Amino acid sequence: MTLLPNPMFERSPLILFIEDDAVFRRLMLAYLELWGARVIEVDNGDEGLSLVAELAPDLVLIDLRLTAANGLAVIACLKQDYPALPVIAISGQKKMSNVARALRAGAEDYLVKPIRNWSLVADVITACLRPDPRRIFDELNEHLAFFRREDMAASRLCKGLRQLPERDLGAWQLSYRQNSPWVLAEYVRLDQDLLLLLAEFDPLSMDTPVVMALMTFLLHEPQRQHQSGSLLNHPGRTLEYINGLILDTGLNCRMNLALYRLQANSNKVVLANGGMAGNDWLARCDAGPLGAGIFNASQLSYPCSYPFDLTLHGGFGGEIQLTARHGVP
Repeated sequence: MTLLPNPMFERSPLILFIEDDAVFRRLMLAYLELWGARVIEVDNGDEGLSLVAELAPDLVLIDLRLTAANGLAVIACLKQDYPALPVIAISGQKKMSNVARALRAGAEDYLVKPIRNWSLVADVITACLRPDPRRIFDELNEHLAFFRREDMAASRLCKGLRQLPERDLGAWQLSYRQNSPWVLAEYVRLDQDLLLLLAEFDPLSMDTPVVMALMTFLLHEPQRQHQSGSLLNHPGRTLEYINGLILDTGLNCRMNLALYRLQANSNKVVLANGGMAGNDWLARCDAGPLGAGIFNASQLSYPCSYPFDLTLHGGFGGEIQLTARHGVP
């Protein structure tokens, strides 16, 4: 047996493993822990159901042919009480009818024993741990409903989103200034690189506090996907993604937004722009403000050096000044 050498899961997910084959259970446990998961192992469905209520795992792995209980019945109970909990079925039965029954019971995916490709197992689990876009959208709508009802709460949250004038993110040091409460800067580390989101919002729109409060939420969903195909590797696609979510929620708010990916090792910056102004590079890839309808972003790459200085202007009078430095942490 050759074990994979490095952790593969982010944030040490808690996985409940329900399996009455002790040998296979120990083998799976070794891989899961090597990949960075925390694991609770049980040999029967009843105990598994009790532990879900008590410990709230991030994912459940369950054998369909448990001696003490029918795995399909346990899956059905789990999905009835915890519909958002990802469940992966495991079985030595390879018939498509068995796979179909497991999926109809609510399983997100199906693994067949004996397992020979353990990398595939890690990929299946990783995919199930990612938030379902439908659940993301439902959560977003819940936030929208709350902040639209509670305008004061949205305004307080907007104030809390204001960035500190100085900030360290590993090897990156940022200095930030703004001249308006309706501008926002967000930073996301991508391995050694840094993504800057710099936005200005319409101060006259009733939905502006809601959009500002949700911007971090919108940005960090593609961050959770960034290890596998990564929206955030492509600032232009990320702008289109954010614009689409804003339109889908029915928000009536325009914003000017630029994304910069600062590359630590190549001294290059990749940028996409939706309505901000400040230099020729921004003007060359300006797709116009977000929130207006169909939005086709493009992106450019150009050389840079550190410290990297930016001064950006929006269409509503807002200004952002930012300096990014990169060095050994």
